[in-house]
Amino acid sequence: MVTMERIKEVSMNFIEKVNKIFDDRFLNNGNSYLLDLRKRNLDKFNKIGLPTLKHEEWKYTNLAFLNDLDFNLLPFISSAEAENVLKNINFLNETDCIVIPILNGVVEKHFGNFEDLITFAKFQEKIDEDGSNRLNLFNHFFEDSNPFSYLNLALFNDGVYLSVKPNVELDFPIVLFYYYDSEYTGLSNTLNLIEIPENVKADIIVLFVNDSQEKVIANEMTNLHISKHANVELNFVQIDLKNMFLINNLNVISESESNFKTNVFSFNTNFVRNNINFDFNGEHSTAFLNGIYFVDDGDFVDNHTLVLHSKPNCTSDENFKGILDGNGRAVFNGKIFVARNAQKTNAYQSNKNLLLSNSARINTKPQLEIYADDVKCTHGATAGFLDQDMLFYIISRGISKEKAKSLLLNSFVSENLEKVESNELRNYLKELVARKLHLEDIFFCSSIEELTKVSL
Repeated sequence: MVTMERIKEVSMNFIEKVNKIFDDRFLNNGNSYLLDLRKRNLDKFNKIGLPTLKHEEWKYTNLAFLNDLDFNLLPFISSAEAENVLKNINFLNETDCIVIPILNGVVEKHFGNFEDLITFAKFQEKIDEDGSNRLNLFNHFFEDSNPFSYLNLALFNDGVYLSVKPNVELDFPIVLFYYYDSEYTGLSNTLNLIEIPENVKADIIVLFVNDSQEKVIANEMTNLHISKHANVELNFVQIDLKNMFLINNLNVISESESNFKTNVFSFNTNFVRNNINFDFNGEHSTAFLNGIYFVDDGDFVDNHTLVLHSKPNCTSDENFKGILDGNGRAVFNGKIFVARNAQKTNAYQSNKNLLLSNSARINTKPQLEIYADDVKCTHGATAGFLDQDMLFYIISRGISKEKAKSLLLNSFVSENLEKVESNELRNYLKELVARKLHLEDIFFCSSIEELTKVSL
């Protein structure tokens, strides 16, 4: 059993290693603003340390494993290696797209010729007084409950600055391609800033691939500002991330009459913590947060979401679904905050989980904190086993028990898969799910009702 003293020891050991990296790599590197930013956040991280099991936001997430990792910053790798990996990712080869490789935390030149439509730079090139003000928009998301945000701001070694030209509707996705490959245990902290101007439509895919022989600690952060009348879809693809500890931080601020959607897909991951924060900074806007996670033996996925209804007349809708097998574990903690002046708010939240074994475990905690009185808000969470009546019905139509289970599981997650706008990405994810469920030859049903109409 892991004691609280053991957790405290983990924190101190981890802090010492972090401070050594800072002294060796960043203490005498960068302009005055950048160095001040790093020092301020390192001081905050040192003061708080790693979250322990006593921290409410981390009470189900044991970080004791960090004590056993003797890590340093990840090594440099060539873009040629990443290009070879990209060739094997089918959906990227089936559509025009901009691919921005982030290799062991270092941003490389992007693939694709769309300079007339986007502005791209390394984030550090934007660190001036103007750039710092842009980052300051997100300060209310950098808080003590998530000290990994402080760690990222102290040790980020690179990052992407990205903007789309105003009044442009992109008909191709922008792909941030995180690729990791190391022969020793390494740490990555990448800090991205994406600005979407007025009247822009953009589809962003954040893809993680890990080929490291040793463990990788990836603490990545993306800050996204969405201007008026803009539409953004952001998809996180976290597939087969064995040998990796991923802490994925997303902070979003949206202005009036904008629309945002994020889909988070976590399949076969060793350790993933998604911190997704969203703030309505204008009226008549919408936000949709969706996710699917598959966990099996040794897998852990923790989705933490925060939706701030700071302005009136906005709608948010969260829908996360999980399938848990073996001794896999998952956590869902979703909080909706409705400010006193945020009247006419509509906020919905749902977390549903299917357990395929008695050893699988889900800790789910939906939360509502409402200070306005003219609102419509609901939340709910379920965890259970497959519907035995439906299973019997499908088997009675001549389908094997294992195939019937797979069909029900496919129907369970299909609703969220259909929310992906990109045909290429949606089909890629469907194919992954089909292989996972051994349903390569079966029609993809989008609902239980549709399933019962299929003659198999």
